[in-house]
Amino acid sequence: MHAKAEHSGKTALILEGGSFRGQFTAGVLDVMLEHGVEVPACYGVSAGALNGLNFKSRQIGRVNRVNLAFCNDRRYIGTKSLTATGSLIGYDFMLNDVQDRLDPFDNDAFLANPMRLFATMTDILFGTPAYLEVKNAVLDIDILRATTSLPLITQPVSIDGHLYLDGGVADSVPIEHALEDEGYRRAIVVLTQHRGYQKEPYELMAAARARYSEYPYLLEALETRHERYNEQREHIWDYERDGRALVIAPQRPVEVGHIERDPAKLLDLYIQGRQEAIRLLDRIREFAA
Repeated sequence: MHAKAEHSGKTALILEGGSFRGQFTAGVLDVMLEHGVEVPACYGVSAGALNGLNFKSRQIGRVNRVNLAFCNDRRYIGTKSLTATGSLIGYDFMLNDVQDRLDPFDNDAFLANPMRLFATMTDILFGTPAYLEVKNAVLDIDILRATTSLPLITQPVSIDGHLYLDGGVADSVPIEHALEDEGYRRAIVVLTQHRGYQKEPYELMAAARARYSEYPYLLEALETRHERYNEQREHIWDYERDGRALVIAPQRPVEVGHIERDPAKLLDLYIQGRQEAIRLLDRIREFAA
């Protein structure tokens, strides 16, 4: 009850994941930063959490720069990282080389921004979501690794005795958590699929059953993810009709894949995000006020 009372009347920012589809989100957030739009809390899932990280550090253009610069670098995402670390995503390269040297992350600005950032992840023992706060981008690296750890192609991350994988398995767009559990009045929701998108059943269930046979609840979450995701989108439209959600989504089907080597496609999606944010800027300001 205390949390609901504390957040009553406030607006949360909700950021869906989707790997390189997060370019759309990056465009939206850069426009918000350029126009001084702020919110008290952000809930990001997977790539959405990484976008939230740069939004909190107020580094306009950084997500777009990094993705365009390294989308063809096998150290960033690809087989070189898989061979070296067992993970398709090159966390050491991404969170050390890039963060520290190649395009430095401004942790001081991150710490100075009062906005709270929460990353959504999936507890593989229970198949349920967890929402952990990223208080320090340097010290909380494991939280960022956990929320982006895709099943089968990355290793689960251990935090305080729990093993976690990508948050999208359990809660792809945590609007219900923000509005119902935490008590925020409204939400600005950035989706990375167009409004007509319907998720299909998980194609790798056979491999998942072999890999995660000791985690039946995780397998159940993977098997039912498409049903829960599609139902959740219906809830999002309900919130939108009720005036509690401002939804920002691509206008057309997204052609960018989880692994995308074409910088032109990535730049186009980033521009789409900027265009949508500019089109909706007055409403974004109204929701954030």
